[in-house]
Amino acid sequence: MAVVSQALKAVYFDITKIGSSSLKETFWELDHGEPFKGRGVRRVINNLHWRLARAKLIQPRNIHEQDGYRTQIFAKAVVPDGYATFTLVRDPVARIKSAWRDKVHRNQFRWRNEEMDIDNEGLPLDPTFGQFIDHFHDYRAVSRPVRVHTTLYSWHLGPDIDFFDHVFQLEAVDEMNAFLTQRLGRPFPGQHVNKSGTSRRDTTLTPRQIDALLQITQADYTLLGDMYDIKVAESSLAV
Repeated sequence: MAVVSQALKAVYFDITKIGSSSLKETFWELDHGEPFKGRGVRRVINNLHWRLARAKLIQPRNIHEQDGYRTQIFAKAVVPDGYATFTLVRDPVARIKSAWRDKVHRNQFRWRNEEMDIDNEGLPLDPTFGQFIDHFHDYRAVSRPVRVHTTLYSWHLGPDIDFFDHVFQLEAVDEMNAFLTQRLGRPFPGQHVNKSGTSRRDTTLTPRQIDALLQITQADYTLLGDMYDIKVAESSLAV
């Protein structure tokens, strides 16, 4: 969903696996005057809480479940007059790898009660990166977190990147922070909530899997134009 920040007089178009949780929570604090309360020790009961929130029996805790902060298709966006539009992107291959590290493993599937579904499909519960690419569409079909965190950029940003006043890159995130500082009139309180950590899982890919990964991300590279070079990504994967 396009997050409308009155404090910044700007609209942020979120993309999963590109710092959207931390940015949304920061915008929440700027516009509500207090931190978003949905993390820390309370996370141990978030799974039950999420189910109850879906049934509208209690208030949601995850920032992505709050009205005005949900991750929704570009077509539902509303931009108030006079508000700047911006988004934050990253190299498409790096985003897919980040999704695999964070969302495609046994503990995540168990947390979301998807472990049996994954196993019943004959899919590895702790796949290597290559195995994930081999069964990319199968994992997306079974697991909602995998599906949500690997959606095409066009789902989030629409068909034309020129729609946006500003498109920032995660690899140069200080440029976005400087822009938001200027909009806010004081230092933007940047933060990062979801840290995947260093993974020791196997990230090697065969030539066939590299081709498959490039096919998966081709549309994203095309949309982003000269911001990222798919040939550079291909070369880095072949090392």
